[in-house]
Amino acid sequence: MLHHLPRALRRPTALVLAPALALSLAACGSDDGDDPQGFDAVEISGDYGTSPTFDFSAEVPAGDAEQETLIEGDGAELADGDRVLVNLAVADGFTEDVVVDTFADDLTGFVATVGEEAGEPQVAGDLLAGYVSDQIEAGMTVGTRFAVTVGVPQAFPDYVTAFTTYDVGNADGLVFVADLVGVVAEGADGQAQKPAGWAPRVVEKKGVPTSLDFDGTPEPSGKLRVTTLIEGGGPEVVDGSIAVVDYLGQVYDGAKPFDESFSEDRTLTAVVGADAAPLVNSTLATPVIKGWSEGLVGVTAGSRVLIEIPPKLGYGKAGQGEDIPGNSTLYFLVDVLGTA
Repeated sequence: MLHHLPRALRRPTALVLAPALALSLAACGSDDGDDPQGFDAVEISGDYGTSPTFDFSAEVPAGDAEQETLIEGDGAELADGDRVLVNLAVADGFTEDVVVDTFADDLTGFVATVGEEAGEPQVAGDLLAGYVSDQIEAGMTVGTRFAVTVGVPQAFPDYVTAFTTYDVGNADGLVFVADLVGVVAEGADGQAQKPAGWAPRVVEKKGVPTSLDFDGTPEPSGKLRVTTLIEGGGPEVVDGSIAVVDYLGQVYDGAKPFDESFSEDRTLTAVVGADAAPLVNSTLATPVIKGWSEGLVGVTAGSRVLIEIPPKLGYGKAGQGEDIPGNSTLYFLVDVLGTA
């Protein structure tokens, strides 16, 4: 499973950030007054939900931000405080390379909070996610695709040399394309269901899950099993879709969780049914285990489920650190907050 999972975006190769010291370092782009500016230099095509195509007629130089709505969504209208799942592609206006594309199969998007300033960045991708988050305003609708052109020095004056991991120079222009995928709920919301007899009891404090109680729970079955505690009415998680979740993980008969997100503001965004690393702002992020991913297929958004994962679909004979011994059966409590 995953450890230390605040919500944000990064590339698989992480870069710990330090403020830039000089704008002149690692500059690539030029500043020719005769060049087209912003959207005059690039044409963006492609359907909502797919990787955009960037057709450059000239360099997109560093400059002030320009924003355009490419596709107007007909989904829910966003309000301040709403959390929204975002897919993002970023192209370098100098090299014309696509440097980030969360529409791709091996990457996932990130969650932005409307009207909330982005947190302190830990890796370069946090800066990109934070910048896009700041462009999302109340009144925009789910299903919208928008684009922004902006220069590195204009968007990131304190971090102009932060993007070497993307081969982006500190004087380059950038082109962002973002899809507003769906609203992320605050918690499970649906019809309570009777759990299966094998399921441990969920221990809560002030309505927040804190652990699993295995008193009276039968021995593990050796199989992957899922039981629904709350059945939500949202869309169904399918193989290859993105799921945003809160979770708590504990080994069979363990005294306490080895990891959980309910007590902190750090939901997990992952591709379900794929061995993909989630885009989070932690260098400790790892791909989801197979049993965890398979167990969510078919679960509807708004649901809370318990998943029993045998060792062969978890961490096997090796285990994981001090908290997950070898051959451990894992139990996960998962709230599916959104999917797309």
